[in-house]
Amino acid sequence: MVYVILDLEWNSVYGPKIRGFLNEIIEIGAVMLDENLQEIDSFAVLVKPQIGKRLQPRTKKLTHISREELAGGTPLQQAIEEFRAWLGQRKHVVLSWGDGDIRVLLSNTRYHTDKRHLSYIQRYADLQDYFRHRMNTSKAQQIGLAAAGELIGLGTAGYDMHRAADDSRFAAECFRAIYEPKDFPKFVRKCDRDFFAELEHKPRIISDINSPLVDPRQLYYICRACGKPATRQTDWRFASRGFAAEFECKHCGARVRAMVTFRKLYATVDIKRSAREIKDA
Repeated sequence: MVYVILDLEWNSVYGPKIRGFLNEIIEIGAVMLDENLQEIDSFAVLVKPQIGKRLQPRTKKLTHISREELAGGTPLQQAIEEFRAWLGQRKHVVLSWGDGDIRVLLSNTRYHTDKRHLSYIQRYADLQDYFRHRMNTSKAQQIGLAAAGELIGLGTAGYDMHRAADDSRFAAECFRAIYEPKDFPKFVRKCDRDFFAELEHKPRIISDINSPLVDPRQLYYICRACGKPATRQTDWRFASRGFAAEFECKHCGARVRAMVTFRKLYATVDIKRSAREIKDA
């Protein structure tokens, strides 16, 4: 088994074929680790844009990649074939920091070929999700790669961050620092058609409180100050991205505006909670 840490850089462009915006891949980088998490190979290629001709200012600022460099790059389909050949027939798990890269790889493939899966990727793990698990941080907290390194004492000195090759190497360092062979397999998913169908699925916020996807048992608030159930003072109303209501704790007197968000994912409903204190005027 080898571990492949993948990183992509992309540029937001308008895709006439889909009549919408697409994150077009401009660079692919990866490192391959053996079973002892030692680097045994690497892959890096600049990708020649085929949809957008203009680099977004943010992309240029982050990556320092020029249009002239990309003009001499490799067309995407050829770059993917080179990546596939690099992977070879070895049993592997592909990891990326968050699932954004695998989604972008899938959307670019679909744009150019209409294929709705990546047959050359066998198994996948979201390294950011695994990092949150190992560090016991909230899923609601989006931890960037550099910030993750800081949390575990890894500095970015010597790395050209926001370049695919160096980002993949830095992510590999983070992986080594937190890897636990007993629990990592729980985060590895088989890349079958259901997996890619789930990646294509667009999550949606549920705004109808009478929807069968809204579990009324989840409409409550536990006081953060004393840990006791608080009493609801107003009806639940949909506001922006979730259902909100005012609560008062009869034990300590705390008053808050609580929000519960129900988000329909591919096969499940994700529930998130938040609350803010109500201060007297």
